[in-house]
Parts: sequence; C-alpha cells; structure tokens
Amino acid sequence: SNDRIRKSFEDALCLEGLIKQIYGGGGTQPFGEHGHILLDSLNLDNIDDFIEKELRKAVQFAESSSSVNENRGVIGPDKVIFDVSSNVGSLVIDRDRLGLSSQSNFSSIRANCCVYKGKWQYELMLGSKGVMQIGWATLSCKFSQEKGVGDTPHSYAYDGHRIRKWNVSTYKYGESWLTGDVIGCAIDLDRGVIGFYRNGNYLGDAFEKVQVGPALAYFPAVSLAYNENLVANFGSTPLRYPICGYLPLQTYPKKEVAQTNRLLMWLEKLLDIYNSVIQDPNPVFVVRNWPAQFNQGSKSQLLLVAAPLMHRLSPLLANAFLTEGCLLPFLFDLQVKDQGSMNSKSRITSVLEIMWALMEPHELYQCLEFIVVALLTGYRFAPATPEFHEQKKYLALTLALLQHTPTKHYLLQNVLFDKIKFPVLLEVKPLDKVGLAEVVPEVWLDFKQDMSDDELFRKACYQKSCTHLKLVVKEVELVQLEILLELFDASNVYQGQCSRCIFLAKLREFLKENSGGARVIMVPVVHLCPLPVALAFFHRLISLLRICVSASGIDLNGLSVPGSSFYDNSITYTEVQRIGGLQSHLMRVYQDVVLQEISKEKASLDSESVGRLIKSDKAKAQHLRHAGDKDNFGTLIELLDGIIRLYHIAAHRQLEKMCAFRDTMHEYRHSLKEIEKRLQVQKGDVEQELNLAKNVFLEELVEQGRHQAWITSVVYSADRQADVYWLLQILLRTLSQASETGVLFSFVPDFYVEACIKCCHALRNFFPPAAPADSLPAFAGHHELLIKYGSFLAHHFADERVVNAELKDSLVQALASYVCYPATLQALESMDSESRLIMTKALLQPYENRAWAQSNWILIRLWKGCGFAFRYSVSPHLAKKMSCKSIPLPEAFPTISQTPCPSPVFLEHASQWLLENPESAASFMSSVLNQLNWAFSEFIGMLQEIQNASNRPERVFIDSRQLKICATCFDLALGLLRVLEMTVHLVPQLFTDPSRPSSEIFLTRLCQLVCQVLNRVTSKSGCFCLVASMEIPGLETIDHFPILTAVTGILISLIIDGVPKSQKKAINALLQEPSFQPSSLDFLLGMSQEPLNFKPFSLRDYKEVSKEETEKVENLIQLLHSKYDIAQQNRGLEEIDDDLVCTICYASPKTTSFHPCEHQSCRSCISLHLLSHKECFFCKTVIDCIKPLQPEKK
Repeated sequence: SNDRIRKSFEDALCLEGLIKQIYGGGGTQPFGEHGHILLDSLNLDNIDDFIEKELRKAVQFAESSSSVNENRGVIGPDKVIFDVSSNVGSLVIDRDRLGLSSQSNFSSIRANCCVYKGKWQYELMLGSKGVMQIGWATLSCKFSQEKGVGDTPHSYAYDGHRIRKWNVSTYKYGESWLTGDVIGCAIDLDRGVIGFYRNGNYLGDAFEKVQVGPALAYFPAVSLAYNENLVANFGSTPLRYPICGYLPLQTYPKKEVAQTNRLLMWLEKLLDIYNSVIQDPNPVFVVRNWPAQFNQGSKSQLLLVAAPLMHRLSPLLANAFLTEGCLLPFLFDLQVKDQGSMNSKSRITSVLEIMWALMEPHELYQCLEFIVVALLTGYRFAPATPEFHEQKKYLALTLALLQHTPTKHYLLQNVLFDKIKFPVLLEVKPLDKVGLAEVVPEVWLDFKQDMSDDELFRKACYQKSCTHLKLVVKEVELVQLEILLELFDASNVYQGQCSRCIFLAKLREFLKENSGGARVIMVPVVHLCPLPVALAFFHRLISLLRICVSASGIDLNGLSVPGSSFYDNSITYTEVQRIGGLQSHLMRVYQDVVLQEISKEKASLDSESVGRLIKSDKAKAQHLRHAGDKDNFGTLIELLDGIIRLYHIAAHRQLEKMCAFRDTMHEYRHSLKEIEKRLQVQKGDVEQELNLAKNVFLEELVEQGRHQAWITSVVYSADRQADVYWLLQILLRTLSQASETGVLFSFVPDFYVEACIKCCHALRNFFPPAAPADSLPAFAGHHELLIKYGSFLAHHFADERVVNAELKDSLVQALASYVCYPATLQALESMDSESRLIMTKALLQPYENRAWAQSNWILIRLWKGCGFAFRYSVSPHLAKKMSCKSIPLPEAFPTISQTPCPSPVFLEHASQWLLENPESAASFMSSVLNQLNWAFSEFIGMLQEIQNASNRPERVFIDSRQLKICATCFDLALGLLRVLEMTVHLVPQLFTDPSRPSSEIFLTRLCQLVCQVLNRVTSKSGCFCLVASMEIPGLETIDHFPILTAVTGILISLIIDGVPKSQKKAINALLQEPSFQPSSLDFLLGMSQEPLNFKPFSLRDYKEVSKEETEKVENLIQLLHSKYDIAQQNRGLEEIDDDLVCTICYASPKTTSFHPCEHQSCRSCISLHLLSHKECFFCKTVIDCIKPLQPEKK
C-alpha cells in the first residue's frame, strides 16, 4: 500500500498533480461545455471554485435524497433546550441548558418547543438511577414539588426506578434503569401513542389514545427527585438510538453534514500522501514552474494544497453536531486503518498536525473540546457489552489524540478537568442485567454446607465467569493506564510546560473541589465526582504510581512521604486540617524548630526566605528538591499525596457502599433459609405460599449473585486489595517517620491518619471473603503490618500532639475496633512491651477532661470473658427477644454483639501499672466511681420520668431521643461496673490495703454504689422493674441480668475471692453502709419474700452462669446474712445520742472535726467531700486539716 502511494505521489510531478490526486476522482465529471472545471486544468487558481461547486452538488444530492419535512408539526426555536422559566423546585442547570440536577425533593422542567402532529423523539442520558418521571406534558400542566410529570392530566411519564408509567394513575411498565442508560422518549401524534426505549430496545406502548387536537401540544418534560441528574439530547448532537420514522426535535443539519462529509473525504486522500512525505521527507522528484521554496515535494506543499479544504472545514467543525456526527466517525475509520498500516505515524496525529497548522485558534479549540466531550459522552453512555468493544474504541481514540503533544497540552490545561469529568474515562461501566446473565450464566449461592455434584459444577462455572470478567475488565484498564501514562509523561515539554506538572496541578484542583468542604458549601452535587468513578480513579493512579516509581529506580517497599513535605510547602495544601491544628498557628508556635529542620535539609535556603515562607500560608512552594531525579521524586511524592487524599475523601466510601450490597445479599440468604426451614413442617396452602416466596427470593438472589460476581471481580479483587495494602504500608511508614520528628508531627495533615485507619478497616472488613488476607502478595508480612498498625494506634490514640477532636475520636474508635477480634488483639499483644505499657497507661488515665467512654469500652473488651457470667456475645435476654423476631443478633445489635476474647497480657499490664503508680491509680479509681455515680443517677432519673408518664391517665408519647439517652446511660453505668469488677479482681489492694491512704474511702464509696444499684434494680415496685417489663422499643438492652451480674462480680471478687484479711474489711464496710439491705441479695437467686406479679429473677435460670459461680453467689448470700444478723444484734445494744449523729449522712456518729471552723462529721463523709472540695461542707471555710475527736467528746 505504501509503495502504491509512493508511486502515485512520484507520478504527480507538480502541485497540479497533487491537487488532481486529492480532489479528483471523487465527485462529478470535471469541467465540460456547461462550465465545469476540467480535471486536467485543476490548479491552485481555480481550486476554490471547484470545491464550492462540489459542495453545492453534495448539498443538492443530500436534499434530493430526503423527502421528509422536518419542521412539520413542531413549534419552537431552532435550538431546543430546557426552558428555565418553567422550572418548579430547585435545579442546577448546565450552561448548555441540557444537563439537569435536582436539589429539591421533586423538581420539574419542560423544554422550549412542543409538537402537535407527526412522530418525534428525544433522548435522556441518565447520570443516576433514582426516581425520575420523564416524558411529555402540555402547557396546561401545573407542577409542584409534590406533583410532577405524569401526576396531572395531559402529562405522561415513565419511571424506571419504580418500573412504572404515570398518567394520574400508575401501572407497571418497562424495565429497571441504571446509571449510564439512554432512555428514548417517542411520541406518535398521528396514532396517539407514546412509547419509551432503553438503550435502543423498545419497552412497548406506554400510552395509547393520547389526546390530540386544538390547544394540545406536547412538550418534553422531566421531574427529578433529590440528587438525581440527567442530560437531554433534543437533536443538538446525533441521537444515539434514532428510531426509524421519528424525527429529533431540533432540525437535522443536512446541508452542513453533506459538506462536511465531502471535505473529510478529500482530507482522507490528503492524509495518505501526507504520511508518506513525513515518513520520507526527501522523495526523488521535483515540482517544475514554481518558486524555489517549492522545488521539492514537501510538507509545505501539502499544507498549501490542504489550505482551501481546511478553510471551509474549520467553521463546520466548530459545530458540536458535525464534530460528533461526521468528524468522530472519520477519526474512528482512520484509527481502524492505522491498525493495519506499516506507517510509524498515525493518521490521527497527521490530522491533528494539519488542524493545528491551518485552523484558526478559536475554531481549533472549539473543535477539540467538542471531540473530547463527544468521546466522554460516547464512552459513558455506550452499551456495556461483555467484551467492552465500544468502550475500548473510545479509549483508544482518546489515547491517539493525547499522543499529539500540542493537543495533549491544550486538552490537559483547558478541557480534561475543566470542561469535562476526565476521571469518568477511567471507570469501567458495570454490565446490566442482560450482560451479566450472558457472562455469568450459572450462579453459585454459597450458603449450602453440603454441596452436591451439581452445586460443585455451578461453583466451578461461577468462578470461571468471575475470572473471565476480571480479564476482560483488565484489558480496558490497561488502555486507561496508557492514557494516564501519556498525561504523566515528565519528558513531554511544550511551550515550557511539562505535562506531568499540569496534570498534578489539575489533580490538586480536582481534589479540592471534591473535598468535604466543597461538598457542603461550594460545589453542587451534580458537579462532584461520583463515588464509583473516584474509586476507579484511585486504582488507576495507584497503578500509574507503581510504574513510575519502578521506572525511577525507587524501592516500592520503601516508599514514603518525607516529613519535611508537611511544613516546607513542597506540597501545596488548601482547606486541610493538620493533626496539631491550623497550619498558620503551628507555623507561629514552631517557627524556630521549622527553621532549624529546613536549614539541616538545605543549607542554602536563607533564613529570610524561610521567614517569608512561614509568614505567608499562600506563598508559592519553595521546593527543597534538587534537579534531575530529585524533581522526578518530588512529583511522585505529590502524586502519592493526591492518591492518599482521594482515598480519604471518596474511594473508601465507595468500598463501604459496595459492602452494604453484600450485607443485603446476606439478609436474602437468611430469609431463604428461614423459608426452607418452615417448608419442612408446613403443608397445604401455607406450603404453596412459602414456595412462591422461595421462588421470589431465589430469583432475586440469582440476580444479586451475578452482580456480586462483578463486585468480586472488579471492586474486591485481589489486585484491588493489593493496592489498598500497599497504600497502608506507605501510610504507616510515613506516619511512623513523622512521629519521630517530635513536635513537627503536628504538621501532618489529618487525612493521612484518617486514610490509614480506613485502609486497615477496608482490608479487614470489605475485601474478605472475596479476597482473603492470605491472597495478599506479601501475606508473610501481613501479621507484621497488623502489629505496626496496632503500635501506631497504641502510641497515638492519646498523643498530646493530636489536638483535632474528630481525629482523636477516630483513633480511639479504631483502637476499640482493633481489640474486638482475636487476630488483631493478638497483633496488639505481639507489640513490644514498651508499646503495650504506653497503651495501658493511656487507657487508665482519669476519666476527667477527656472523652472516656471509648477508653472504658476498650477496657471492657479486654476484660470480657473473665468477669462473672461475662462470657456471652450478647446478653441472654436480648438473644431471647431477637430469636422470637427471627432477627440475626449481629444485625440487631452490631455494637454489642462481640464474641469474648480477653487479653491476659494487657490485664497483667493493667494490674502491674495500678500497683506501681498509687497516685495515678487513686485518680483513675476516683474518676470511675464519680462517673458511675453520675451515669446511674441520670439513668434512674430518666426511668422515674418514664414511670410517671406511664401512670398518667392520658396517652403520653416519649421522645425517642430521651429513650436513646436513657439506654446510653444504662450502657455507660453497666460498662463502668464491669471496669470496677476488673479493677477489684486485678488490684483488690486499692480497696482493702490499709497502707494506701485512699483505700478506705474507695471501699466506702464502692459499697455505697453497689448498694444503691442493688436497691434500685431489685425493688419490685421500683421504676427499673416496671420499665424492664414494659419492653419499650429503644430500651431493649435494659434488663436485670447484665447489671446484676456485674454487681455480683464485684462483691464476689471483694468478699469470696479475697484473702481473709481483706474479706473481713470488705464485709465490715458493706455492713456499715446504711443503705445495705440483705433482701436485695436474695433477689439474685429468686429468694425474695415480696409478692411478685411476674416470674422471679434467678441467676440459676441462666446457662451463662456456671455451677461454680452459682455456688459462690449462694456462699456470698449466706455469709452476708450471718454477718448482718450479728451486726444487727450488736448495733441494737448501742444507741447513738442524736446530738452526736453525723448531720451529713445521719447514719454514723461524728468522729472528725474540721479546722479552723471546728465543724464535725463522720470520717467517711468528710473524706468523700474532700476528694472534690477543699471548703467546709457547712460554712465554706477553707479546711486546713481534719482531726479525730477526743474520746470524751464522742
């Protein structure tokens, strides 16, 4: 083919020969007696006349071949768009008045033209898949935020989300639509029929006998629910699925299409010759009779010949319809020809060179913008076939365009991120129901334990289909990666700008627009990047970074972000919080430290420039990188930083969203199992109904199974898991290195820590079982990574350098989640002893001036499995309630459905630390007792309000928020009791060792609280028993068992399990407590003498209470009864003078005087008072000291 072209070109020994070869042989017979230009006389002087004549003939031929009057039956302007004045609700409307996004509950709008006879169609390209009613409406239809298209007479709509059609009444119609679908709306006013198409497939006649006649003209109209969005095409660009016999609402430009196609035909001939010249710029021929500069056949001569053609083509290509309808198919044809060509230069590149050489800048830029918009639209709304042929075609042409340097730089600078959403090109559109059924014909539902041969066959087919899906999608992703590599080419410099630097700048702007602040304030939802697109963008950028890092000779397993990047402005951050607060504040506080560190890294950076850098947050980045590889490394670090931020703001949310689908599928499986169980015992009509329900669930599960195959292959594949795993390694390495810099750790952006937590959460909870941990490429080091992550949490969840409140909460919640599971708890126990002690010390800090609930919960988790009857996953009363409702316990109470996995290692550390630090232990125990007193008092107060409300004659509704607070206070009190049980068991010396100055008061306070809880909970006429028996929704966790077992555990640890000396002291303290009632202990085993209206509570009735524990309770009750009886006899012999009774508690004699005021009370009361106050209880005089009363004054 090249030889033939070369021979033809060599035969054309002059410019006339070039002209004849390009423009001849494709049109009419040139020049004759009627004034036509003869082929032999065709030259530069008459080429313009020849082109004009040929274009007129092309137009005449196009008009003669079409007999349809396109304007018949339509009223409105030539350019059809949405009529802004008809808007009802709140809509974000694109500049071209074709794209819509709803920002209110239900927004409606119609177009600016209507039809009254004939056959017409328009298309809607769906950007979301929610509730939308689309169709036709007359001018008389009045819409509101409750009523939209189809809800009024003379309006007709289809809603693919609910699969319904609407015309005042609603009926089932059509198919479920998906994001990326193209919905065709057709109206035949000659027959009075309205129908709809989904991706070119007719859904059937939706409405018949549509009224026509005077004053009845139908407008295209749509109604959208909140956050739904779409783009309409009334004919401004070629329809994707034109319907035979139907016309678009906007006039089809026949004349311009005919002219453009004829000009492109000549351009294609020019390209064959142009490529031959480029490939061999020194052909062996000359052109005679022309000036010296054209004495040799050259590129310049070809451009001269092409100039008349491009002069006429350029204005046409500045039209969106002609660009998409004519130029784009032309480029696709060239691309196909390039695939079989031996030329090193593609025809696409040649076309772009000619365009850049001969088109006016404004026309060129408009044309390039239209091309890219058409490519993006085509890619996004192309039908997703099993092999993704259409998607590959659009991506390949995009790549070919970007391989032309000037085009790439212009598009990157002005179009890809500014005029279109470039990341959309990096998503692979999921297959619809039909496509998935073709790719995954057999579905395996993995809920049967015993698999037959048929099930094994299904499983093998299903796994094979998943593998095939993965390979096909991988082919698309490789083209996407090539596009990114082209954009990120550091060696590609044009007009002094590097494409890599432009890409990074645009990436920063993209991340800024899609960050949390922008989502709330600045950018409408329609302009934000969809979460599936963001996830795809994240994975492609990870692949790009891996390739570039490897090519740079950097160790992939040693990559991290240098700590200096966070304070030397080598990376520009906007609207980003730091771990230690605002950057401006940190710069002021740590200016000297920053100066010192920067001077170490680059001695040539003078202090004056650093000072300017510190004073101005908006100053230009003063890079501390050197030339060559150092600059290359800096750009890779900037890309890595962008990837981390992208994962934080969007990618993780999409992973979480996909995990919710898996949970939904699990619910369907559970329901199907329940039906199969009932089928084993039910007969007759019930059996028939159950079989119908079973078929419905099976059908839905099959569809979900196919969708799960897509998720397993594309979202949760091993490759995707490896991306997140690698990012987690980088984040841990970065944070660990930054933490070693001391106060400069405060400069780390908060999203680094958040992203680290999210990565670990995703690896543990989202990817398995589709991609288990052992599928990781570095699984051998997986446990080591878990240890490093655990060590990071242990060191920083209470780090004083972390001042961001939300970040502190995230860290402690991450640690709380980490202690819940055996594998991660083992990783924490595998840390070095220093890290374990740091974590233990932080957990045992006083519960004051800090958020203590999560720390308390962590201690509970470390203790759960060791306490009295504390070996259950869910409290037995909850298990009973939920089993009656057939609700799986983890789904009903996910926060408390945790299997016990105590940690002897950390319990030993806690015991050791409390013993070795008496002052800190006293502060911790005092704060626990204070918080318990508060939580239980608040809880009882709320129960009394509920009791009072229930006694009223009228019906009373209790606020759900109040119920939630009540349940929370109960959970807090219960948790604090369990921590008290743990402390009493591990370190009883805190309460019984007389050498500790605070032991006596702690023991007294403990006995007071235990008695208070027992008296309130065991009283048959009290509010606790009443509310617990009412089974109020929201208060399901409130029951006798969990709180009484916690209190019982405290008493057994103090009295039964204690040594004789401490046992005696504990018994005496309990018996001396005025509120102690032995009958409250009888309640534990159902031995209460009070009359009961319900079944008595007894720990013997619970299998969670072991036989040994029951015996201990019996011994406890028997021992305390005997000691109480003896104490009562002795107390009866003693009488206290009223004047000598403590006037604070009125239960004990006065034994202590305060100085200097000399007021008196019992020692317990004043000791308790002095824990929180230094003034006298009575007169508020500051107390200097307390002294025991003289014996004679007692």
